[in-house]
Amino acid sequence: MGELDGRVALVTGTARYRGLGRAIALELAREGADLVVSARKTTLLPEEEKMGWKGNPSLVEEIERMGRKAIAVECDVTNKDEVVAMIEETKSTFGRLDMIVNNAGVASDAGATPIFDTSEELWQNTMDINVFGTFLVSKYGGRYMLECGNGGSIIMISSTAGRVGLPNYGAYCASKFAVVGFTQQLAVELAQKGIRVNCIAPGSHTTDMMDGTIGRTAKVYGKDDDFVVSSIKSSIPMGRQGDPTELANAVVFLCTDKASYMTGQTINVDGGARME
Repeated sequence: MGELDGRVALVTGTARYRGLGRAIALELAREGADLVVSARKTTLLPEEEKMGWKGNPSLVEEIERMGRKAIAVECDVTNKDEVVAMIEETKSTFGRLDMIVNNAGVASDAGATPIFDTSEELWQNTMDINVFGTFLVSKYGGRYMLECGNGGSIIMISSTAGRVGLPNYGAYCASKFAVVGFTQQLAVELAQKGIRVNCIAPGSHTTDMMDGTIGRTAKVYGKDDDFVVSSIKSSIPMGRQGDPTELANAVVFLCTDKASYMTGQTINVDGGARME
């Protein structure tokens, strides 16, 4: 018996094999949840193609092999109609929704773009995906959760870059700070309606998104990627990057009844890089 038997979770941004979204979905399934996994149309990376990874269809197969039910929905979280359609598909397939994990996000040019060099287009795109997309999924998914009447949990994924300002992180810091604020605001609104709202702030994890940030940072400072990785590790008390599953376990905890008296909180999962 799992902690989440009989419950249904929606996780956005799940298409990457080395992504946080896939790890979160798998750990929720391991605890007994059925899954709706979603991502916008994604071009596979060469290494993903080589290994035969097909994005969300492959993730659905992984979840089904664990004995859980899953569907994949193509959805751009910045598109209201697509978000509404995703919730309707969740409703028609499972008849309930208990958990939402707002994982879809974009690093934009994190690590490489000072504010004065940030284009209006880059700023708007970052805010659209990281903030507006989180709002849309929370709004329409949350409405359905209230309709179901089972309570539940909404999890936001921010970043430690949403806890402290960082040079060259341009729009990314601002968008992730906004996610933390939105978490607190929504938690207050839903606290007496049985839905808890919490946030995870990941530090450096071994994902494709983080690899991109490392590469951009290396270019800015005229160093190679290994130098940047070494610098990151030396700044972390635990001396290493996190594995996506380690972050996923924190998400699972917040979704279970073990976190029944927690709402409006942001938890750093970062090896001790930030202690607050």
